[in-house]
Parts: sequence; C-alpha cells; structure tokens
Amino acid sequence: MRTFLLIFFSLISIYSIALSGYEEAVDFAKKKDYKQSIAEFIKVAKESDDEELKSKSMFNVAVMYENGMGVPRNPSLALIWYKSSAEKNNKIAQYNLGWMYYHGDSVEKDYFRAFRYYEQSANQGYVKAQFNLANLYFSGLGTTKDFVQAYKWFKICSSGGVEESRQYLNFLSTQISAEELIMAEQLVDNWMKEFRTK
Repeated sequence: MRTFLLIFFSLISIYSIALSGYEEAVDFAKKKDYKQSIAEFIKVAKESDDEELKSKSMFNVAVMYENGMGVPRNPSLALIWYKSSAEKNNKIAQYNLGWMYYHGDSVEKDYFRAFRYYEQSANQGYVKAQFNLANLYFSGLGTTKDFVQAYKWFKICSSGGVEESRQYLNFLSTQISAEELIMAEQLVDNWMKEFRTK
C-alpha cells in the first residue's frame, strides 16, 4: 500500500508540475510577456508527459510563431508546430492547417490536404471545420463532389449553430433524391450518436 501511495503522489506531483508550467505560460501571455510565454510553452511541449497539455502547448507555440508574438514571425516554424499539435489530435490545429492549405497561406495551396485536416477536425466536433468540410464536398475541391456528404456536414454544423449552413441545406434538399435525403439524415444520426459516445 505504501508503494502504491508513493507512486500515486509522485504521479500527481509530475502532473501538477506540467500543469503549473502550462498555467505559467498562459499567465505570461495574459500579461503580454510573450517571450516568457513561448519559452514556457516550448518547455511544456518538449517535457510534459501529459499529451493534452503537450498538444495545447504546441498549438500555442504555433500561434505565437504565426503572429510574431515574443518571437519574429516565422510561418515555417508555425507550420511545424501546428503539424505536431495536429498529430496529437488538436482539433483547432487541424482546422488551422486545413485553412492554410485551402488558402495557400504560408504553404502551397493543396485542397486534398485541406480536406484531410478539415475532416480530422470536423470529426472531433469543431463546427468551423464541419462547415468548411461540407463546402469541400459541395464544391468537389480536395474530394469528389458529394451532395449527400455535403448535406450531412451542413446539417451537423447547423445543429452546432452555423446559421449559414441552412441556406445550403435548403438548396441541397432540392438537388438530391428522396432516398439520398433519407441516407444523408441517417448519416447525420449515426455521426451524432457516435460523437456523443466519445
């Protein structure tokens, strides 16, 4: 029992140290001391055993490099940090990468990569990514044009509060067959059920 308690308190101590490093970085950012903030975020990103804190720190480092906060603006380093964060399933990093590849912002335009990153983020429930993914299915950029999938994602992000998607839903409901509409609604229901169980 003593060994268990010692291990338990050691783990709590390690987690507290990682969390406090992240919180310090956030506090420095709130005080607009971006040099200290980015240094702390990098430290947490490299040393933390907590994957979520590591991912959040990587994302914040990317944002700071992208915007020149505490460091010279460096889109190439921002891209590297966004990718590292996205690999750890940070949905906003995935969304930002989708945006960058879609618009050719600091990277060569690549609709297929944009689609992949938007899809990863959308499947984690990020409504902005869901809307952009729906648009890619709608237009056939980065994927095959698919009005059923477009309807599915517009409907999902509509339930997340994206009002603009309703216009697309109204249009799409006139473009697909009754069977396709039923299939699209079933895809929405299946996704919603699966997402709620995650």
